[in-house]
Amino acid sequence: MYSRDYVYVRRYSVDSDRNLMVLVSRAVEHPGIPEDPEHVRVRSYESHMVIRPHRGFDENGFDYLLTYSDNPQTVFPRYCLSWMVSSGMPEFLEKLHSAALKAKKMELELRDYLSPAKGPEPRGAAQHLEYA
Repeated sequence: MYSRDYVYVRRYSVDSDRNLMVLVSRAVEHPGIPEDPEHVRVRSYESHMVIRPHRGFDENGFDYLLTYSDNPQTVFPRYCLSWMVSSGMPEFLEKLHSAALKAKKMELELRDYLSPAKGPEPRGAAQHLEYA
C-alpha cells in the first residue's frame, strides 16, 4: 500500500453538563493543499469521537469511543481482511495500550527527576537540567 494523504476538517463540541466532548471529522478539498504524487489522497473519510474524562478535561484519564471509516482506495484480499479483524487490530490495540502505560511510567519518572531535590542545597550550588 502506498502512503495515504488526508485533508480533513474537524469540529468539536464540549458539553459541560454531561462532561463530554464530541469531535467530528470529514474529508474536504482545499485549494491550498494540492495532491502529492507520492501519496494517495483519501477522499472518503469520516470519524466521530466521544471523549469523557474520568474527572476533568485538564486532568489525566479519559474514556473514548471512536467510529471511523475511509476508503483506502485499494482492494484487500479476503484473507487479509480476516487477519486484520481477528489478529491485526487486537494486536495493534495491545501494543498501543502497552506503549501508553510505558509513556505514563516515563512521564512519572521524568517528573520525579525534575522535581526539586529535598533538603537544603549547599551554598552556591546550581541546578543543571538537560533536555533531549
